[in-house]
Parts: sequence; C-alpha cells; structure tokens
Amino acid sequence: MNSLVIEIPVISDLALVVMKRVIDQNEATQRIQDENAGPVPLAAALSDFFELASSLENGPQQVEPEIISEIADYALDLLDRHAHQLQVLDIHDQRDNMARIFVSLAIWFARRDAVMNNLAGPADGFANLVNGENDTSELATLALLIQEVLDSASDEMKLDQDRSDPWRSWRVLNLNAGIAATRSLDPELMQSTFDIIGRRLPYDMPGFFADGRRRMKGQAVPAPVIEMMEQYAQKWPDKLPH
Repeated sequence: MNSLVIEIPVISDLALVVMKRVIDQNEATQRIQDENAGPVPLAAALSDFFELASSLENGPQQVEPEIISEIADYALDLLDRHAHQLQVLDIHDQRDNMARIFVSLAIWFARRDAVMNNLAGPADGFANLVNGENDTSELATLALLIQEVLDSASDEMKLDQDRSDPWRSWRVLNLNAGIAATRSLDPELMQSTFDIIGRRLPYDMPGFFADGRRRMKGQAVPAPVIEMMEQYAQKWPDKLPH
C-alpha cells in the first residue's frame, strides 16, 4: 500500500477516478435509471462536498465540532451510496480506491474533531487495506490510524450495547486494529493495541488470541512477538465448551 495522503485534493482526485468509472459503466449498461439518485447527481453532490471540504481544509479557523460532525455524516452517506453503485454495476476494479477514499476521509474528519455515527464504509475500507498489506511499517501505521477513527466514534457506538451483528463497524475496526498491530511484528504496538481492544471487546479476546496463536505456528515469527501473543493468550484463555 502506498502511504495514505490525508489531504482533500488527493482524496478528491481519487474519488473522481471512481466517479468517472461508475458513470461510464452505467452509460454502457443503463442498470441505474433513477435520474434523481443515479451516478451523475451523486457525482455532482460529491464534487460539491469536496469543494466545501477544500475550503474547510484551507480555512483559517477550525469548524465547530457539531458542524463538522454533520458534514461527516453527510459525506460518508454519499460514499455509502457511491459504494452501493459500484456493487450494482459489478465494478470490482475500484475496490481498493474506494477503500482508500473511505479511510482517508474518515481520518480527515477525525483530525477535525468530528463525531462519526456511520463507520461502516471506513470499517470495510480498513479491513481491505489491512488484508492486502504485508509491509510491517505500513501495518503499524494502519493500526494507529484505525485508533484515530475509533476515538472519533459516537458515544452510542462506543457503548457497543447491541452485539447481535458480528460485522458491526465498532467490532470490525477494533479487531482489524489488533490484526494490523500483530502483523506489524511490533511488540510495543501489540501490547498497547491489545490493552485497548481488551477493554472494548473483552468477549472477543479469547478467540482473537487463540486464532493468532494458530496462525503463527510454523511461521518465522520473531520470538518477542510470539512471547507477547502467548502472554495475552494466557490472560484471555480460549474456553472451549464441554
């Protein structure tokens, strides 16, 4: 993965590539025929958003948290609709680009003190990037970036009271932070990340560490990393049913 650039002109250029692909594919297939919710009006709305975001990025003052939070909800909703159009049109070659857009924009908002209620797209985006990355330094960076986004989540999301959906964004983001930290092979980062997600998802920790130990067997993993994993596996033993 090339390092993410958390700047609106870069994110906007990447979004433009995806928007053009969607418009061209729909013109060829005519699968989306709703004039009000089709690719062209959605592209126009995204362009307007990026123009606004550019002015905010270059503005002299920080926007109030309530306002930037509303803008974040609006922008992430637009991206959700954009990602849905990719699925409807069977466009698969823009998946990585879409992941980078979701992730970069979520980080951009988090760094402006937005409180985000919808992190489904960023959660999928981070999962895509973590799964496709092998460079340990990039994985360490991803683990830290996920924490930035998690810190910006709404209080309701952080409470995590409804655990019926195993694919809820709060859980997916936290577990991918743990996966990225583990694969970074950085014991200190592993420790700090494990402590955080242990407080957030205690019920997931036994399975997480049991799976981590299994994956490390037979691999050339540095001894300090194995020791760290063993330490936490003992703290969170996998209790098998009798």
